[in-house]
Amino acid sequence: MSMIPIKVEGVRRNFIASSPFLYSVSLTDDAGKRLLLFSIERHEALPIVAALNHLTLPRPGTLNLLAETLTLLNTRLEEAYIESFSILPPLYHLCKCRLSFRSGGTKQEQTRQMRPGDLVGLALLMEAPILVSDELFAQMGIPLTDGLTPELVFARYLLKQEGITLPEGQKLRLGFSKTPLRDALVKEFKASFLGKGPIFPEEDMEQRKKEYLAFLLGQSS
Repeated sequence: MSMIPIKVEGVRRNFIASSPFLYSVSLTDDAGKRLLLFSIERHEALPIVAALNHLTLPRPGTLNLLAETLTLLNTRLEEAYIESFSILPPLYHLCKCRLSFRSGGTKQEQTRQMRPGDLVGLALLMEAPILVSDELFAQMGIPLTDGLTPELVFARYLLKQEGITLPEGQKLRLGFSKTPLRDALVKEFKASFLGKGPIFPEEDMEQRKKEYLAFLLGQSS
C-alpha cells in the first residue's frame, strides 16, 4: 500500500449545527495539491489546535496524558499511518490506523481503529510524521487546483449550505492571512483557555457564522 506524507494544515468550525462533528481537521499532501478532511468533535479539536499553535491546555486531556506517559516509559511514536476511513452506525467516524512505536531498541507496530482526531492529535503531541494511503486520498481527497485552498473549500461549502450565490464577478474576501476561519478558531480557543471567552463557543455559533459570511461577502467593516 502506497503511503503519502501529509501536513496538518489546521482546524476549522464547519457550522453543522445538527451534528456533534462541529469541527474539521485539514490534511494536505506535501505538495499542497490535495486536501483530506476529517470531521471531529470539540475534545478532538482542542489538542490539535493547541499542538499546532504551541498553546497550553488549562485542563490537559487523555491524549496529553497518553503522550506524556509513553515518553516517560521511553516509548516513541515513530510514524502514524492512516490506511482507511469508515462511518459506522449510528455515527462513528473511524480510521484504520497503524502505529509504529520504538521503545529502546525494540520496534513494535499496532493496528487499530481510531477516531481521526485522536490519531492526528497523538501524532502531533509526539512529533511523529503522519502518512495517509494513496487509496484514501483517491477516495476522499479534494484536488487543490486553480488557486483552490483549504479556506476556500470551507467558504464555498458554507455558501452552498446557506444557499448563497455570489453575484457575477464578485470574489470572496479572505483578508491578508488568507485563512480567517482557521485563525478565528485559534483566537477563540485562546480566549476560552484564558477565561475570556465562552467555555462552549457553540452557544453563539449562529452569530459567528453570520459574522464570517458577512466578512466573506464584503458586508462587514
